[in-house]
Amino acid sequence: MGKKSKHLNEKEREGNHSVKKKGKLKIIVGAAPGSGKTYKLLKEANDLLKKGTDIVIGFVEVHQRPETAQQVGDLEIIPCKKVLYQNRTFEEMDVDAIIERQPAAVVVDELAHTNLEGSRFSKRYMDVDYILDQGIDVLTTVNVQHLEETYREAEKITGVRIREIVPQSFIESADEIEVVDVPPETLRQRMRDGNIFHAGTIHQALDHFFKKENLSALRELTLRIVADTVDNQFQKSFERQSIPGPVGAKEVILVCTSFLARSAVLIRKGYRMARRMKADLYILTILEMPENDLSGKNKDRINKLRSLADFCGADYIAEQRADRVLGKVVMDVAEKLGVTQIVVGQTHAPQPWIFWKSNLVRYLLLHMKYADLHIMGWKEGGLPYSLTDTAKRNRSGPLPDPNTRRGRLTICVGSAPGVGKTYKMLQDANDRLSKGTDVVIGFIETHGRKETAGQIGRLETIPLRVVHYNGRRYGELDVAQIIRRHPEMVLVDELAHTNVPGSEREKRFQDILYILGQGIDVVTAVNIQHLESLRDTVEHITGVKVKERIPDWFMDWAEEIKLIDVSPEVLQSRLAQGKVYSKDKVEHAMNHFFRLGNLSVLRELALFEVADNVDQSLDRQRVIGEPPRILTCVNYRPHSEKLIRRGWRIADRYNADLYVLAVVSDKPLQEREKRDLETMKKLSEQLRATFLSEEASENRVGEMIAKMAEELHAEQIVVGQPLPAQRFFDKLKHNPVIYVLMHAEFVNLHVVANSRGEYYDER
Repeated sequence: MGKKSKHLNEKEREGNHSVKKKGKLKIIVGAAPGSGKTYKLLKEANDLLKKGTDIVIGFVEVHQRPETAQQVGDLEIIPCKKVLYQNRTFEEMDVDAIIERQPAAVVVDELAHTNLEGSRFSKRYMDVDYILDQGIDVLTTVNVQHLEETYREAEKITGVRIREIVPQSFIESADEIEVVDVPPETLRQRMRDGNIFHAGTIHQALDHFFKKENLSALRELTLRIVADTVDNQFQKSFERQSIPGPVGAKEVILVCTSFLARSAVLIRKGYRMARRMKADLYILTILEMPENDLSGKNKDRINKLRSLADFCGADYIAEQRADRVLGKVVMDVAEKLGVTQIVVGQTHAPQPWIFWKSNLVRYLLLHMKYADLHIMGWKEGGLPYSLTDTAKRNRSGPLPDPNTRRGRLTICVGSAPGVGKTYKMLQDANDRLSKGTDVVIGFIETHGRKETAGQIGRLETIPLRVVHYNGRRYGELDVAQIIRRHPEMVLVDELAHTNVPGSEREKRFQDILYILGQGIDVVTAVNIQHLESLRDTVEHITGVKVKERIPDWFMDWAEEIKLIDVSPEVLQSRLAQGKVYSKDKVEHAMNHFFRLGNLSVLRELALFEVADNVDQSLDRQRVIGEPPRILTCVNYRPHSEKLIRRGWRIADRYNADLYVLAVVSDKPLQEREKRDLETMKKLSEQLRATFLSEEASENRVGEMIAKMAEELHAEQIVVGQPLPAQRFFDKLKHNPVIYVLMHAEFVNLHVVANSRGEYYDER
């Protein structure tokens, strides 16, 4: 339940009213006008009306859009009040009439609106807060550029001054917040069709505010601000306590500094990491005594570090040591802040045995949990990237035939089953059909949901191919029949599906690639947990091992990715009503995968993942020259698959090429080791990483890693956390990580915590 807003100074509270339970607030956020906020608002209001909720319209602006106006339906409208201002008559929402009518809920569009002089409150969000205080629920809308946390960035993006602003505290008070996600080109087409502004302003809008790069940046901003709000609410929830370690897609970086001049270098590198990863950044200095007791010189250094942190938009922390070893101080701070990456400088040591003495890096290597350790090399400049290596950059999957028109791929992404991906696919397809597009259904799974089945409408369905396997009949996508029919567009649901053994292709995403290669557009759908690189994170959150997965590079093939956003509360309500699974499965789902905490974090993952996709699409347009290279090192430990997935996500954030190095023993491999090696090779190929296998004796693994990093001119090496030594003499062995720390100083070493992504059921 939201807290009372702090922005009611202008309220004229008359009389003593009995204490009422404050109404619930739902906010629908969009990236720009025309994204469909009001349409969605009215549709939800009509759904509530059909279920018996006493809901009315307090204020709605349809902007002469016929499709939006039709959504008013049977909703009762509270007439606006007439206001005379400067010899002109205007209409404003009649707050008093709404209070007198006392409905259960009211629809209030245009949350950021400024009221005319003489109104009860100067801003509409204040009207809304007053209505909420009367125990009435409110459904409302706002564009991202009107939010207090984002309006300055929106001004930089668009060049338009934002005058109407809604305080962040009001946004955070919402019980529900949802995104209406629309790709930029779809918005631009709506503009061309005259569905947003009138004809006289279309060309000007397309050349200015509605430029594709503007809309992409505003879209990313919208997804991230809602993801941050979801994360903030979840971190305060009871369910958060049952999941150990950092939870969610957002990176939190902690840079460890001292009084040394190199601290400035570390902060700058940490700042670049944070910008690339869209991460929160903290700067930590550990003090031997209270800050007030420091010498004037040391106080001055602390102030300079604090100023540098402020310049980088980071939070500065001066933590007193208090009889703890340095590493323990760092771990305590990291756990408190939910840190995912700890950044330290390379430790200089002329002999390997010095690394086994007490120092910060050694402590973190042995004790870090959930947070990765990023050790920055001090050698400035490093080695240049290779300009002569002919290895092809292949992270984007197989290359299309340049002589063939490739179909356009659209992917609808959701956080969980039941969010409405298939419903949205069918709804959009019928719109396309009505406008003359030859669109057919290749495969649709309605899961027995009547509302979804009702959206099939007049769409032609290509019959499924019947496959017999193990005495049973299965229906599979008939790719050959789709090619013969050759529509302009085909709907193919359940993207992560694995085909029945014996099919021409193993996975449905491979079927889709083939159909695209024939010049047919494809619209498909997938839930966020099916992305290969998120497997460990999803298992850590939910305890569920997702068996059907798609490689992340497939998402790069999409011209459009649409997020279908639904709040966890609405999704649980749909589940309880039997709209997601059959009644006999509801209780089990509610107590396991569909727990509120799981749904919140999966939703956050989906929001950030689509935002990252938008950001990387913009970055790829700006990339010049050779991409950086990242080397991930694996062996036969179970941790290795996780390392490859983690390495891919790092490479993806940096728009880098990923190389996976398996250093194998010079002795004959056992059968299990051969199988593990083949599994790692296959996973690397799925993620379009270059897989390398080199032989080395046990005491020369580190030397081989350093050698390959030098040959590849790698910018970063990713390795797993060293296992703790079981016996004293194990410490004397040639540890690969220690060797790399001493000899590969031209790169940064990223050590992935063994516990990262693992699932611990501590409930």
